[in-house]
Amino acid sequence: MFDRDVSYPCAVASYDAEGVGAAIDWCCGHLEDGDTLTVWTSLKSNLENCSELEHLVTRHSNVEHVTGRGGGFIRGNGPVLMAWPDMADIGKLVQYGGHRIRALCVITWNEDEVRPWVIAVRPSILGDGSVWEELTPELDPVVVEALKSLTLAVNHNNTISAGYEKDMVVSCLLALHDASVPMDAEAMQGWALAHGWSGKNPERLAKYVEDINAGKRPRCRPMLRPDYVDSLRRRAADDT
Repeated sequence: MFDRDVSYPCAVASYDAEGVGAAIDWCCGHLEDGDTLTVWTSLKSNLENCSELEHLVTRHSNVEHVTGRGGGFIRGNGPVLMAWPDMADIGKLVQYGGHRIRALCVITWNEDEVRPWVIAVRPSILGDGSVWEELTPELDPVVVEALKSLTLAVNHNNTISAGYEKDMVVSCLLALHDASVPMDAEAMQGWALAHGWSGKNPERLAKYVEDINAGKRPRCRPMLRPDYVDSLRRRAADDT
């Protein structure tokens, strides 16, 4: 059964007074008794860039500040407010604290850094949502079926840079490429983040796609039947 979808509510907020205030209210609305609200920034000093977040951390005992540079480990269950991450940061956070996350809100600094994640997750929009009014087209349905298949096939505790996991992923991507199925690296990375891939694997997936689209053929042991893409096309047709 395909059940690795992100199950907790998500939101994306603009980096302005309205967006930050709405992000804080949204996260507080998802607090339950005994929860901790975790505020994430890449560096400890980043918190000084936003007085609202700094006051939130310093004035409330149930709010904890963690940094990506320090590992980003979440120690308490509850909502997480990520300030100015990119998709790799989200992947790392989910890897080390996914089971503790009750809700996730992302404050953007560069919308393009998280746009594929927003397209895949379709989070609640907080603050100024004008940048999200026109989202890029969704992935080719055949690619989606391939990603669903990979999500079930690989062990997500392992890296996709080696062993069976690499063989499966690369074999799949090469088969799609050879069948002229269009692949968008960032969109596939965003889909992976939205469907349970964590750590660096979503980023590695995107890099494989970029390399293959550029004409490279990463080494792998062939793992798929000759009719693999045809079977994906049949499944995609059945879903429409």
